Parts: sequence; structure tokens; C-alpha cells
Amino acid sequence: MTMTSQTNNVETMALPKRAEVDSIKTWDLSKLFNDFDGWRRALDALPTEAILNETLTLKFKGQLEKGGPTLVFAALTERNTLTRTLENLYVYAGLRNAEDVGDAQSSEAVAKISQINATLMAQWSFLNPELLSIQALPQWIEAEPLREYHYELSELLRAQKHVLSEREELILTQLSTPLAQFSTIHSKWNNVDLKFPNAKDSSGKEHLVSNGRYGQLLESTDRILRRSAFESLFKEIVKSRHLIASNFFARLMTGSTLAKIRGFNGFLESQLFNDDIPVEIYSGLISTVRKNLKSLHKSMSLRKKILNLDQVYSYDRYVSLATGHDHFSISFSDACDLILKSLTPLGSEYVEIARRGLTEQRWVDWAENEGKRSGAFSWGTYDSNPVMLLTWTGGLRDLFTLAHELGHSMHSWFANQSQPYHLAGYTIFVAEVASTLNEVLLSDYILTHMPNTVLARDCLSHWLQGFEGTVLRQTQFATFEWEASRQVDAGDALTADAFDDLYGRLVREWYGPDSGFDPLNASEWMRIPHFYSTFYVYKYATSYCTSLALFEELKNPSSTNAARERVLGLLKAGGSKSPLNILHDAGVDLRTPAPVEKAFLTYERFLDTAEKTY
Repeated sequence: MTMTSQTNNVETMALPKRAEVDSIKTWDLSKLFNDFDGWRRALDALPTEAILNETLTLKFKGQLEKGGPTLVFAALTERNTLTRTLENLYVYAGLRNAEDVGDAQSSEAVAKISQINATLMAQWSFLNPELLSIQALPQWIEAEPLREYHYELSELLRAQKHVLSEREELILTQLSTPLAQFSTIHSKWNNVDLKFPNAKDSSGKEHLVSNGRYGQLLESTDRILRRSAFESLFKEIVKSRHLIASNFFARLMTGSTLAKIRGFNGFLESQLFNDDIPVEIYSGLISTVRKNLKSLHKSMSLRKKILNLDQVYSYDRYVSLATGHDHFSISFSDACDLILKSLTPLGSEYVEIARRGLTEQRWVDWAENEGKRSGAFSWGTYDSNPVMLLTWTGGLRDLFTLAHELGHSMHSWFANQSQPYHLAGYTIFVAEVASTLNEVLLSDYILTHMPNTVLARDCLSHWLQGFEGTVLRQTQFATFEWEASRQVDAGDALTADAFDDLYGRLVREWYGPDSGFDPLNASEWMRIPHFYSTFYVYKYATSYCTSLALFEELKNPSSTNAARERVLGLLKAGGSKSPLNILHDAGVDLRTPAPVEKAFLTYERFLDTAEKTY
């Protein structure tokens, strides 16, 4: 593996246009469509609203109980066929838009398919109310042909008290697209409208600041550059604080209103319901993490001492504790090789599929270009390869991001190969286990097989940052969401000042007395896109704790083979069971605080190792 030394500076340069990027650095979407011409032909082949309504009236509406299980099966199958086609169209448009969020063609395509999807699926709004009116449905799902839909229909029966009338469901379905625009507004602001001044390092050299590069700038050993990048970004975003506060409040108010319409006690309960997660698991995570914040305070004290800082500010949390050494830049190709070696505990089949995806089938879009969506994700459909988006700059963060997103993609691959379409889709509650397990395996490989190297020293620091960022920081985010949503549930109106006060209070609580607090940091909530996928971030924390438990079983020689089969079983299960049951089958019970408490014991061990190492 070839690595090159760098001084951790970021050169100021203009980003290339998307058309200027070498295709080898981009994903292959041809399993969906070759181009927008093919996409438009598939779009034109969709039924119109009137034709679909006529078809459904002729074949299914008002006839399901009389037609019996066979007709119900036919209705579910026909709905899923349409859903599958719409999903392919939507995901392709979304992926193309992620390449350049300012691109007019892909932006229009996303808007168009979103509207068509809402319009066509609204015609199916009769289905669930009519199914729930069939008294014999609980018996029907126990036999053929509906046994294939047993889990889906059992979940529908569980949700019965929250399902509205056909007309009410139709109205909410038709409103789904306009009510989803809060995330789009935030994305356009965050990825298109925001332009940041260059940052300056200690020698006066200027550095480009963008959402994609901000994380790398915060890893610089030059504190003046880190602070300059922080100020460049935050002084720009706070100019929009009232706009973004209004948008976020509207998102929370909409969610709270819809929850009450459906008979839930609050926004949180409504968002946990589909995964069948008790509110007690969410509140219990926050409680357990709060009880262990002394460990994070210890880490900040250690960071203050090792880096010789007056206080640890938010822009000091991501620089490696492995000071006094050059850091490393790794090529994308070498990163793939290293990750594949680290995944051997998951078995040869897993590694070979991953190898093909990374090196032959172009699963990854890793180019840096103007307008590219910030962050990273894995996406795809039942009919495509899973694909990943990230921006490769060669740092350790990129290495672990690639491993993380590969975990998601492999989860999709195994689920799609093992389950029928309607059971392949898994929930985020389970998804983040596969991704964070890959990160843990990569860390272990580096620390075990490359000891006493600069990379291993950096990796130890990165592991601590990973735990703090995934378990502790995400739980801080989850607490912010919950406390804000409870105020909205109670009828309070929240302003930019209210969001700042709440977020700032939690930052000071989480990071303790050795951490400094810049007033700008109180507005960090503005730039977190996950807040528009409400009550999403807590799943990172529960998943990371789960992945640590699975890792311990994989590393134990007496349980390796059984643990591997349980992990693969989790990946293959897709959405065929409730998330808690899937994790229980894999050997982890999140109904108890034990997995989170044990994760903090591991964190403490790594802190002790860091204290001896640096």
C-alpha cells in the first residue's frame, strides 16, 4: 500500500465542473437508466392519474373482501410493481442531482417524479383502509397466498388505530410532496446558496472553504487555520439564522400536527412507530449517555493536555492526537485494498462482492466537483447496484467514510439478493449497524496489523473521535431534536434564539469544563441536514453500540463463525422482521441498557490507551 506524506494543508483551487470529471471516479447508474432520455421514456410509460384510478376502480376498489385472499394478493403485487418503477425513476433523478445539486435538468426531474409519485400513489390510498375493514384479514395472512405478505400486513394491523379514512389518507398522500419541501429548502441553501470566504493559515496562505472540505480543514494541525475555517463557515451561515429557524420550526410543527392527526401523543412517538421502537429506548439512550458524560469530559481534558490547548473548542475536536508527525494521504485505490483486508472476518463471499463493487462495477462516486452534494451516502434500488457518494480528498476521514458507506451498500446487496422486493428494504435503525461495524473492523485491522505506525496512532485518535461523534454527539443531536419537538408538541413557537439557547446549553453540558464555547457554535443546528430526517440520528448511537457488541463476538475465536453467520443473517433479513427482533436474532438486545453501557467500557479502555500512547 502506497501512502504519501503531506503537511495537512488544503490548497486553494477552483473545483472542476461535473462534465470535467474522469468517469472512473464516478458511479455507474446504467442499471437504472443510461441517461435522461431513457429516464423520460420510462416516465412517459407511467399510467396517468385518471387511467390508474379507472383501473383500480375496475379491479380492486370495494371488492377486496369479496374477492378474498387471491384478490388482495393481486392488489398488493400490482401496487408493488408500480412502487418499484417509481422508485427507480426517483432514485436515478436523485442520484443525478446529487452529482450537481445546482443542475437544472436533474432538479426538475426530482421535482417532477416527486409530484407524479405522490399523485399516482394517492390513487392507492383506498388500500389500507379497505384492508383493515376485512375482519378475516388476520386469518387470511396465515395461509397462502398472503403468507408472503404476513409481516407487512401484520404491521398494518398493528397500525390500525393510526390509519385514517380513505379520503383523509388521500389528502395526506397528496400533501406529502409539498410537506417534504423543508428538507429541499435546507439542501438548496446548504449546498448551493452558501459561499464561504477563504480561510487563512498561520502563514497567511488562503484555503478554499466548502461543505466538502470543512472536515479536512478541521483536521489541520494549524489551529489558526482551523479557527479561520470555523469562522468562515459559521459567520456565513448565521446570516440566514432566522430563515433556517423558520424552516426548521415549520418542519417540526408539520410533523407534530400530522402526529396528532393520526392519534399519536407526539412527534417522536409517531416517528418511532414504524420501526416499532418504544419511546423508552430513545429516552433510555439519552439517560445512559448523560450518566456517562464524565467519559467525554475526560477525553476533552486529555485532548487539552496532549495538544497543549487553553481550552478545547469545537474546531479542536477533530485534529489527530498523534501530534509531532506527518499525517498520511491515501489514494482511493489503496484505501479500497486496505478496507477489503479489514473485512475478512465477515467471510470470503462478503469480501469478493465488495471487491467487485469497489474496483470493477463503479459503485462509488468519489470525484470532487462544483455543486456536488456535501456529505456521503449509499443509495440504490432493488433493480440496481448499490452506489455510494462521497468526496475523496485522501484523509483518514475519507477512508473510514468509504468503509462506512460500503457497509450500507453491502447490506443492500445481501438484502436484495435474499428477500422479495417488499421485504428487502431495511430500516435505518438496522442499517447503521452494518456501516459502523465496518468502521470498527477497519480500526481493529489497522491497530492490530500496523502497530507503531503513524497511521495506527492516527487511527487510535480517529476511533475516539468516531465514538464521540457517533455515540455522544449524535445523542446530543437526538436530545436537541426531542426537547425542541416537545416544545412544539406543547404549542410553543420556536425562534432562532430559542434554538440557539437550547443547542448551546446541550453543547456545554456534553463537552464539559475543559471545552471552550464560541457563541457561533450555538447555531450549529442550522447546518445539520439529518434534522430534516427527524429522529434519525439516535440510530447512529444505538447502531454503533450494537456493532461494538457484534465485533467482540467476531474477534472471540470461540464465537467467530457463529457471529459471522448472525451478522450475515442480519444483512440478509432486510425488512422481514421488526428491527429490534432482527438485532435480537443477531445477539444484541437493545431493550436493555447493557449494549450502551458496555460500549462506554470500551471507550474508557481506548481513552486509557490513548493516555499511555500520546
